[in-house]
Amino acid sequence: MWLLWLLLTLVIIKIFNKLTTGKCSSGNIMTGKVVIVTGASRGLGYETALDLARRGAKVIVACRDDTRGKQAVETIINKTKNKFVRYIKLDLSSLKSVREFVNEFTSKEAKLDVLINNAGAICTKTEDGIMRDMQVNHFGPFLLTILLTPILKKSSPSRVVIVSSALHKLGYVPENWSNTGSYFQAYANSKLCNILFSNELARRLEGSGVVVNSLNPGQVNTSLYRSSTLLEKMRSLVLYTFFKSPEEGAQTSIYLAVADECDDVSGRYYEDCKESCMSHKAKDKDLAAKLWSMSEKFVKLSPEEVI
Repeated sequence: MWLLWLLLTLVIIKIFNKLTTGKCSSGNIMTGKVVIVTGASRGLGYETALDLARRGAKVIVACRDDTRGKQAVETIINKTKNKFVRYIKLDLSSLKSVREFVNEFTSKEAKLDVLINNAGAICTKTEDGIMRDMQVNHFGPFLLTILLTPILKKSSPSRVVIVSSALHKLGYVPENWSNTGSYFQAYANSKLCNILFSNELARRLEGSGVVVNSLNPGQVNTSLYRSSTLLEKMRSLVLYTFFKSPEEGAQTSIYLAVADECDDVSGRYYEDCKESCMSHKAKDKDLAAKLWSMSEKFVKLSPEEVI
């Protein structure tokens, strides 16, 4: 009997989660639009790229794994019948790879309408000597966005969407980027940096026609179909019940990329397809300016590249 009650409770919780999860209601098509989605080979990035391809956009799947990237492109094309989907290698843990990606993209594309910085990382050291989650979640996207800013301006009105997390509220901006404590703390720090960067970029691009916003996708289960042992299957059942699916988690990214009401909104933070409250630290303009200066030095921007 207790097992029946447990299953009934899980079903009720899942139904409640679906009813309270924000969904992008915009039916806007994206035909003729060029979109980059980082980390688009699976999870949130894949679901975002899939949705935008269904709307007719030309989608660039940007990720570091050639096999997964090409498989994602093939699957998206098969599902959407949109042939304007292609893969370009992008390893955000390597600043050299970021520059190579930008060179390849700008050599083949005349415009960029939407840049979605979605990719996330696990905790290891990169070739540039920093914790992987800090570089993939902040420094890599920082350099990528700065280098793509000229084409974003040229293509205006255009949009930059930066995926952060509610955990940004527990983050801080460290002085020593190679030692940020635990994995959890390093991740929280990188998510705070996402919003500080988004807000500062929005201020610097004010009046340019490029809008910049950040978001929290919520708690998302991205391992549901990668379980093998009984323990992992039980864990997946719990995640499936209490967490959003990747498709549900992608809705706010899609909303910020396509919705008409986001045309003139910049420097805001969203959850469940509506504006939400960021932490006081995330609103700190002095801290954002300090992070910007530190980031410029770390990624070694040339004078011509500085915004």
